[in-house]
Amino acid sequence: MSEPNQPEPLLGITAQDAGMDRMLRRSLTELRDQNAGTPLGDLLDDVLAGRRSLRDVARTPEFDAAVAPAAQKATQQWAALSPEERDTLVAQGKAQLEESRAAAFQEREARTAD
Repeated sequence: MSEPNQPEPLLGITAQDAGMDRMLRRSLTELRDQNAGTPLGDLLDDVLAGRRSLRDVARTPEFDAAVAPAAQKATQQWAALSPEERDTLVAQGKAQLEESRAAAFQEREARTAD
């Protein structure tokens, strides 16, 4: 269960990791904004507003049409990287997640201080 004034986690796997949920929420916000005024943008707006689940929306043709090509491209790009380049990206991702966790903690502290 979420704290007051805090949205429900987007997925069960992010419920115990506020930093991961924060990163996922930001990514979905960017995807929604890039698709504003489209059925996908509307679906993602519903997810971010808590009216629909991400799991439900991920099964739609609109989501698949947007995400599948991007995932395929990312997979090809990852395969083309050297082991060192992959290690660098993994380290950057870990650092971003730690920053997101710290920001989520600070946000939670600020809410409880009010």
